[in-house]
Amino acid sequence: MKTLLSIILVFTFFLTVSADEKEHKVLNAEVASVSISGTVSDDKTGETLVGVEVKLEGTDKKCYTGFDGEFSFDDVKPGNYDITASYISYEKCELQKQNIDIFSTQLEVKLKPVL
Repeated sequence: MKTLLSIILVFTFFLTVSADEKEHKVLNAEVASVSISGTVSDDKTGETLVGVEVKLEGTDKKCYTGFDGEFSFDDVKPGNYDITASYISYEKCELQKQNIDIFSTQLEVKLKPVL
């Protein structure tokens, strides 16, 4: 009887672990890519900046901010990225090791004017 109970407990444990692994794999498969968006503004005035070049380093993705200072990248795999923003008369801004996942896809970038 003890042996039967032990076998049942071990079997139940492995079923539970197996189910958790399958659920985790499904969740990762569902999040194959995310979108990143954000705004770029002047650090001193808070005014949004038009035409700022924003790059997702380590990829071929780059874009420019629109009239409202907003930018976006589509089809980005979750992970850590360095993001750079550059604009004439402003210091280049480097956001290092940004963790991009389904919970953190909104960025705010502030550029400092060159003195």
